[in-house]
Amino acid sequence: MNKNMDLAIIGAGPAGLACALAARRCGLDVALLDEQAQPGGQLFRNIQSPLAQALHDARERDTGLDLVHRFDECGALHLPGSTVWGMDNHNVFYTRDNEAQKITASYIVVAPGGMERPVPFPGWTLPGVLTAGGADIVLKSSGTFSENREPVVLAGNGPLLLSVANHLLDAGIPIAAWLDTGNWCERLLSAAFIPASVLDLPYLAKGLKLFWRLVRASVRIVRSVTDIRAEGGDHLEKVRYTAGGTEHELATSTLIRHEGIIPRTHIANSLGARLVWDKTQRYWHPECTENGQSSLEHIFFVGDGAYVHGGDASILKGELAGIEVARLLKVLGSEEAAFRSARARKKLRIIKMARAFLQHTFAPRADLFAVPDDTMICRCECVRAADIRKAVKEGFLDVNEVKRVTRCGMGQCQGRMCGQALAELVAQAQSLSPEAVGTLHVRQPFRPVTLEHYCSLHAPK
Repeated sequence: MNKNMDLAIIGAGPAGLACALAARRCGLDVALLDEQAQPGGQLFRNIQSPLAQALHDARERDTGLDLVHRFDECGALHLPGSTVWGMDNHNVFYTRDNEAQKITASYIVVAPGGMERPVPFPGWTLPGVLTAGGADIVLKSSGTFSENREPVVLAGNGPLLLSVANHLLDAGIPIAAWLDTGNWCERLLSAAFIPASVLDLPYLAKGLKLFWRLVRASVRIVRSVTDIRAEGGDHLEKVRYTAGGTEHELATSTLIRHEGIIPRTHIANSLGARLVWDKTQRYWHPECTENGQSSLEHIFFVGDGAYVHGGDASILKGELAGIEVARLLKVLGSEEAAFRSARARKKLRIIKMARAFLQHTFAPRADLFAVPDDTMICRCECVRAADIRKAVKEGFLDVNEVKRVTRCGMGQCQGRMCGQALAELVAQAQSLSPEAVGTLHVRQPFRPVTLEHYCSLHAPK
C-alpha cells in the first residue's frame, strides 16, 4: 500500500497523538503509525481498560482518555500494529499484517518516546529481574506479578520508580525495600531550581503525594546504594548490595530496577540527525527547535524522544510540531500559526522551568556502569565488561571500533540495550566523558525485517 500524506507520525504516545490532533485541526492529511494495537503509548497504555485506569490518578486518567477519544474522532489514518524499520526524508517503510508497506509524506514527525536507561549489573538477566516500565506493563495487564504477592525489591533512581512503587501498593503487593542509587551531589545542586517548581503546583503536589504514600506505608528506603547484584539459580532468589561501606542482602523473587529515562535516538542516529550530549542526564538527544524541527529539514522529533520532560510536556511538544508543519506547508500563515501555538508554547516553557530541578534530582551517578568484569553487557552477542575493557587496552578507543572488535551492539536490538553501557565503559577505561568516545553508528533497517519484505520495497522493479 502506497499513500501520499501531508504528515506521517511515528509513535502513538502522548506526543504523537497531540501532533496528529493539531495537524488535523489545520486540515492536514495525517497518518499515524504505531507498533501497539491501541493508541496511548507507554504512559497511557491500555488507558481504555478499567485495570489501567485504576493505576492512574484522576487528572492523568482523564487526560489520557480525552486524548485517545479525540484522536479516534479526528479522522487521521491510524495504522496500529506497524513495525517501522526504515525511513528517509519523505518515506516511511514498515511491516503491517505481514506485508511490507510504504507511506510518503511531505513531513515526518518521529515520536518514539523515551526508554529506560539500560544498566547492566551482575544477575540482570535472571528471571525475576524487571525494569520499572516492564513491571508497570505487567500491572496494567494483569494487576499483579504472582498469586502469592511476595515482597518485591525496588532499586534505582527516577520518578518512574516512585510511580511504580505506588502502583504496587495499589495492587496490594508489599515492598521489601527501595535501594536508592541517586547522585547526592547533583541532588544538592537541584536546590537552586526548586523554587521554580511552584510554577507547576499540581505536578509538585502529585510527586509529594506519591512520596508521602510510601512514608505512610513504611517502605524502607536505603540510601547511597552501590554494587547491586541479583543472585539465584533458575530464578532470582536474593539481592546483594553495598550501603554505608557494608554489604547487605535481601531475599526476594522480584527485583525492579530503574535508572531514569533516556530518549530513543535510533531513528535520529540512522538518519544522521545532529545529536547533542546532556552532561547532567548523561544521554544523547536530537538537536531540535522548540517546534521539534531537527537538523534534517523535513524531520521532526517530539516528546521524550527529543528530550525527556514527561507526558504533559510531550503533549505540548506534539501540538507545536503539528502547527509548525501546517505553517511550513503554507496551510497556515505565520501569524495564525503563532496565535494557535501561543498557549502551548507558554505552557511548555513554564513546565521546563518548573521541572528543571528533576534533571539534577534524578541525575545518574558517573560510576553507575562500574560493573565487575564478568557482567554481561551485550546479551545478543554475549559480550562481557572484560571484553570491552580488553579491547580498549589493545588500542581500540572509539565505541564503533570496540563494537567491530567485540560485536557488542551487533545483535537484533542494534545496541538499544547495550549501546550506552558500551560507551560508558569505553569512556571509563580512558578516564573520559562518554561524549568524547562517540555514539554507535546505526544503519537501516533499524528494526529486524525479512529479506523478502525489504526487497519488495527496495529492489529494482
